[in-house]
Amino acid sequence: MASAATPLPVPQEQDAAAVQQPSNEVVSPTDALYDKCAERSLGTVFFQRDLSNMQVANTMAELAMLLQELCDRHLMKPMTLEGEPCWKLRSRPDADKCVQISL
Repeated sequence: MASAATPLPVPQEQDAAAVQQPSNEVVSPTDALYDKCAERSLGTVFFQRDLSNMQVANTMAELAMLLQELCDRHLMKPMTLEGEPCWKLRSRPDADKCVQISL
């Protein structure tokens, strides 16, 4: 008589969910906006409508505050293209270099 092989355990749904749970780290809205922009290709120019569509800010006033903070931290460069305000993302290392230069 042949002995039956022991079946391998099948992962249960809760096991898979436990592995993929997000960390408890809270991301500020400013960093959330930066991260969403960083998902786009390097050199992308963002207009107000693009940033608003990312749905990080609830109001235009809140979006303006987030953009100001990103500009203050040198993470975004404010620009104007054909008379319309726009922004370009900087990498974190490049932003750090700008901060060091301005000190």
